[in-house]
Amino acid sequence: MHFTPIWIITFCVFLVSVLTIVFLAKFATKPVDSYGFSFKRVFPFEVINREQNSLPYRILLCVFVAASFAPLFNLFQSYGQIENIQGLSIAICCIYGLAAICFAFLHYFDATHTLAHLILFVLFLCLTLLGNALAAVKGFAVYDTYAKHDQKMYSALVGGIISGVMAICGVILSINPKLKNWAYLTKTDTGIERPKVFVLAYSEWLSFFMLAIGEAAYFFVLLIQ
Repeated sequence: MHFTPIWIITFCVFLVSVLTIVFLAKFATKPVDSYGFSFKRVFPFEVINREQNSLPYRILLCVFVAASFAPLFNLFQSYGQIENIQGLSIAICCIYGLAAICFAFLHYFDATHTLAHLILFVLFLCLTLLGNALAAVKGFAVYDTYAKHDQKMYSALVGGIISGVMAICGVILSINPKLKNWAYLTKTDTGIERPKVFVLAYSEWLSFFMLAIGEAAYFFVLLIQ
């Protein structure tokens, strides 16, 4: 297990970008109507529309996307040449990066672009699920390879388990029957409001957290690449 400068820098940038996105979304966003901000009720695109100063948040999205491709730098540093890098490792890094791009673009397709928004969300969820599933396979494969030589690489095993759990959560989320009625609103004495859990908005944020956790776990698999 080698904590190289490249690994430390890329992992820290990725982690800070995720935490700062969550912080700005939660604490720097203007209240949405009467119920304030909640990951259960507010869409990602509403953060940009309502955040008091959306420029830092937009910059953070770009940093998050770049950091999501960052595992490639660890691979290139370890192997030196692209010919020596396993195809699965490249695929996982690219899938995570593409998922991050989809999340960023979700902020720019609001309710007036319903079809585009739904297609983008489905693509985002599928890429997140696929990336986490492949990362789990990679983690288990790396652990098994070293275990055959009596070396216990537990970081690969733990990383594979965490990514696998995130993949399973993605499957559960994708088959949630409530997504069919994502536009459902509730009637109140004062009019029509969003339910306490607006399923599509909540699913988009859940997918973001699954992506962030799954990729963070994959960083530790790369420690022993």
